[in-house]
Amino acid sequence: MSFLGVLPEGWAESRLGDIADIRSGPSGAAVRPHDRSADGVGMIMPKDVRDGRVQTGAVGRIRADVAATLMPYTVVMDDILVTRTGTVGRLAWIPATCDGWLFSTGLMRVRPNQVVSRYLAHYLALPEAQEWVRRRARGTAVPSISTAVLAGLPVTLPPLHHQREIAAALALLDEQVEVHDALSRLAGRTRDRLAGMLMRGESPGRLVLPG
Repeated sequence: MSFLGVLPEGWAESRLGDIADIRSGPSGAAVRPHDRSADGVGMIMPKDVRDGRVQTGAVGRIRADVAATLMPYTVVMDDILVTRTGTVGRLAWIPATCDGWLFSTGLMRVRPNQVVSRYLAHYLALPEAQEWVRRRARGTAVPSISTAVLAGLPVTLPPLHHQREIAAALALLDEQVEVHDALSRLAGRTRDRLAGMLMRGESPGRLVLPG
């Protein structure tokens, strides 16, 4: 019996620490206010990790010379970031657009080495895996989980070709979710703009609604 129940023939179970390298973000205040630069290197914070991806629009940036001192805390495509403090367990799969960015205190970088990355990202987002993480968080005011504890998370491993098929199927749904999210945000902005105009007695003219 595995973490997720009885496994099909040819499937296995491993510990996260056995199939991925896990590293915590830099300790302490590694970045000071005067280190920031509008055209610098992206620094991903826990607040930027939501819905399985990095919300790049609000990511802060730091000067290149400061970033060079934090090279062990960079991400590359196919890494996974997991929040380790506060709301523990939120995660984001790293796309090519974030390659070379940094990750901050409050995050852990999971770098898969024996598993399909996008499969693992979706696995870590399963309710069962999220509950496993939450139950092992320590602290009351600010819950946290260590790399050593996260390394013990049981991971169900289909054969690699099944991992790729699962990842591809879920990636298509991810794209649809992202499109619908974008449309929802656009509809919200349109609603707010229209409400303001109507309640000031202004005519919106010909309004094109998103969709």
